[in-house]
Amino acid sequence: MSHGGTRMKLRKPFHTIRQKLTLLLLAATILPILFSMIITYQATTRSLTEDAIASNTRLLSLGKTNVANYMNNINQKSLAVYNSMNTPRSLYYILEHGMEDEVFPNDLTDVIRNRNLLKDHLYNIYQSVSEFHKVRLYVVKQNATYLLWKDDLKVGQHAEAIELTAPKAYIEPSHPSHNYGLELNTGAPEEIVFTLHRPIFKAPSDEQLAELSIDVRLNVLKELNRQLYDAEHESFYIADTSSGLILSEQSDGSSSGAPGDELMQAVLTSGSDSGYMDWQEDGFDGIVFYERVKTSFMDWYLIKQTPYKHLYTSADRIARLNMVVGAAFLAVVVIATLIISIRITKPLLRLIGYVNKIETGNLNVSIDVESNDEIGLLAKRFRSMMARINHLIMTEYRLEIVSKTNELKALQAQINPHFLYNALQSIGTVSLQNGDFKAYSLIASLGRMMRYQMNTSDGCVELSRELDYASAYLDLQKQRFDTALDVEWRIEEESKSILVPKMLLQPLLENFFKHGFNPSGAPTRLIVFSQVEEEPARLVLGVSDNGTGITEDRLEELQQLLDQPLTSIGDEAASEEGRGIGLRNVLARVRLQHSPDASMQLARTEEGGFRVSVIIPIEPKEEAIPDESLDH
Repeated sequence: MSHGGTRMKLRKPFHTIRQKLTLLLLAATILPILFSMIITYQATTRSLTEDAIASNTRLLSLGKTNVANYMNNINQKSLAVYNSMNTPRSLYYILEHGMEDEVFPNDLTDVIRNRNLLKDHLYNIYQSVSEFHKVRLYVVKQNATYLLWKDDLKVGQHAEAIELTAPKAYIEPSHPSHNYGLELNTGAPEEIVFTLHRPIFKAPSDEQLAELSIDVRLNVLKELNRQLYDAEHESFYIADTSSGLILSEQSDGSSSGAPGDELMQAVLTSGSDSGYMDWQEDGFDGIVFYERVKTSFMDWYLIKQTPYKHLYTSADRIARLNMVVGAAFLAVVVIATLIISIRITKPLLRLIGYVNKIETGNLNVSIDVESNDEIGLLAKRFRSMMARINHLIMTEYRLEIVSKTNELKALQAQINPHFLYNALQSIGTVSLQNGDFKAYSLIASLGRMMRYQMNTSDGCVELSRELDYASAYLDLQKQRFDTALDVEWRIEEESKSILVPKMLLQPLLENFFKHGFNPSGAPTRLIVFSQVEEEPARLVLGVSDNGTGITEDRLEELQQLLDQPLTSIGDEAASEEGRGIGLRNVLARVRLQHSPDASMQLARTEEGGFRVSVIIPIEPKEEAIPDESLDH
């Protein structure tokens, strides 16, 4: 029973791992294919959209040129009225001087003078363009309309005068042809036309003599724009700024549709004479392209509607192909997943068993999984990891013990300095009360030094604090040596805010008093200097004197010692005595605590003294990140 129970316990994780592995491999296959399909589809649609925008912009620009040229030609034909204005037989002359005698006697069938001449002029205009359907001339003084269709001229007088208000030529949108209010049977079938109306004025006044109207069939205008759109899938319109429709060609074959009012309003308010926009209204979902054609007598927009369904046909075809390929890959992955999962899960189960033992606290368990694949490599790495963890646990335990011991020693070492500092404060107070200001100043300097030394929390400080400590130290030395010591400070203000390792200057100053200062000779000048260099950005800090100096051989020996890597300095150098060991220790501390690229330069001064310079690279400052926890 127990054996069977063990087998039941093993089967459950076996199936769980297989399911997870199957899901993982399926996800690793399906997600890339899915993302690839999405990215490919988006890239294709974006490319198609960009190509469509560029192509339609060029096409509509070409259509604009063709329409403008065509309409200018029609307009030019209407200006024939003004040809040979001063010639008695010209149309303008006839209109300006009247039709001679009564044009309309009692019987309209009477012969009217100049009627044949008038017909000839209108017929010339009618014949000038093949798609002219009717030519109508309304004469203001006679309140009469002359209507020419084919070879027949019809004349009729209106019961009431027609009010003419147009100051210039204009285009009337498409409409069924008519007889301009005359009850005449011209025999002309109704046909959709647009009309050019041109007022004729008496030069040079604004008195209107007549109005010439030319009905134009749409066949040529349609042919001019046929190349601008796909008649099976796209719609094309020509409309004026008052939403009057000139031409309509829709994908369903209808010629009566018109762009919606909202679309026209969006085009008119776009602020541009050409462009495109995404549009989803009135059952349309796609891109609308438009181009403005504006002349002195017309203001039209060429509008083209391209549905996304038509635009992305090739993209949809590629997406379907990707789906077929993805399904084939998916079938292969499912089969491969089943095979791989069976081979992988068995050694993994053994490894899980060892992990369970380790979880109970047995860190020295023997992991016996041997194979040449990744599972075997994982077992080897796991064994190595456990050995390292055991080692690190012991190391960390020992380090913690040492750290606690050092903290205890540091706490004990702070007791006496704190007592001395408090005692110095008391002595300084007594000196100040008794008027001994010199003694108080020296005690205060010594107190500043002790306070600076006892603050062990800061490894690096601003240079200004280090200089303040050095100043207190030199105040005590000057009191000791009086006029034999002259101190000069050459500190750049910009350098004071730079961070340096704490207690950096004191070893350099002590080195001077130990090896370079001669209290029995002439006064010795000590210079403490700092400067900031730009290229490369670095701080140069050091001391210079005119003391006993150093030989060239010893200077070169010390510089070679300082130029060596810290790890290469052996026990012999460490056992030497003299200024070389102190300087080397200073440089080692700067490199370890602050910057590994720090260096130290030694030199002889012009007066024969000694100069030591510590060169510390300046790291660029990072922007401070506000601590959000302070807000709480």
